[in-house]
Amino acid sequence: MENLQTGGPLADLRILEVSSVVMAPMAGRILAKLGATVTRVEPPLGDVIRRSGATRNPGMSGAHLALGSGKDNIAIDMRSPEGQDDLKKLIAGHDVLITNYLPRRRAEFGLDWETVRTINPQMILCTSQGYASDSPYADLPAYDDTIQAASGTCDIYAKADGEPRYSPYIISDKVCGITIVYCVLAAVHNRHNTGVGEWVDVPMLDVMVDFNLTEQLNDFTFSPPLGGPGWHRTLAPSRRPHPSADGWVCILPYSDLNWADFVKMTGEVGEHDAIPYSTNRDRNTNTTAVQAIIARYAKNRSTEVIKTESNKLGVPIQEVNEIESLTENDYLRSRGTIKLVEHPSEGEIWRTTPNISFSTAPLVETRAAGSIDQDRASVLLSVVDSADHTKKC
Repeated sequence: MENLQTGGPLADLRILEVSSVVMAPMAGRILAKLGATVTRVEPPLGDVIRRSGATRNPGMSGAHLALGSGKDNIAIDMRSPEGQDDLKKLIAGHDVLITNYLPRRRAEFGLDWETVRTINPQMILCTSQGYASDSPYADLPAYDDTIQAASGTCDIYAKADGEPRYSPYIISDKVCGITIVYCVLAAVHNRHNTGVGEWVDVPMLDVMVDFNLTEQLNDFTFSPPLGGPGWHRTLAPSRRPHPSADGWVCILPYSDLNWADFVKMTGEVGEHDAIPYSTNRDRNTNTTAVQAIIARYAKNRSTEVIKTESNKLGVPIQEVNEIESLTENDYLRSRGTIKLVEHPSEGEIWRTTPNISFSTAPLVETRAAGSIDQDRASVLLSVVDSADHTKKC
């Protein structure tokens, strides 16, 4: 199987990704970047994400070019006998199966735990959908927006801005995709210790409720409650970047020492005056007043002056970067975190990587996202060759 990946900490792990849209493909993308061999199974016409935006060639949207990188591609009609035969070969020849199909679909296609472990007793099956597979809601359709609504994400915006709204990025899909990754790695570790496979179920609603309430439950944590829910600092409408004389900046004098140094520098207080809002708790509960001090300081200074003065005090400072400017960012370009590459069929495209460092098993370049079914022959040949594959994980 042609694949540029010859290293990385997961180099011996073979992942089968039977997926759609973003969540499971996000997980597969991360695992591929960590060195795993990832085979993505799509329906014959390809996944809908391939048609989610502008393309130079059919089925090669920007989202697919990001989410499909590092993967081999095979299209299977899982309703057909031939497709079922191919799927069984793939299950037998991989270490991990990730899918975000609903339970009823998994049972229909042979992706349920009973079927999978019969084919491959050492397989790790990781399923993820809106609600737990053993709950009455298991087969209810769910997408990022509906999980944002159900998990309190929209209400967090309401508590901050006055009305519920969705996050401007697909936070549920991404958080749950990352959750799939660490659950798979935990299951791989457990299999290494026990020698047996495992079914891991990742319900989106449960994951996002935990993600949101970690800090947003706040004073409501106690029973009876010591106050209302919500993390005061993050919910304040005034908590936002502030205009400088020539742009926008984020200034965050977070520690008590940072804050004391900062307000003295602004001239809001004298050298020997009492520091207003001197504790973190004071600043969290008086965020509007605190942000007003920061805003007054920033508005008549250039971004460069603000950076120089803040850096001298060790106060965290960052100018607001536009998305398109990140492609020209010196730090990101020098590290290869974002770079212009030549795609085999799409010409020049921007490509990103998280650039995580491993001292003994460094990450390597992953292959470019491919077209529908482009790796059928090599994928099926590889699983036939690996019929007696001994798992090293």
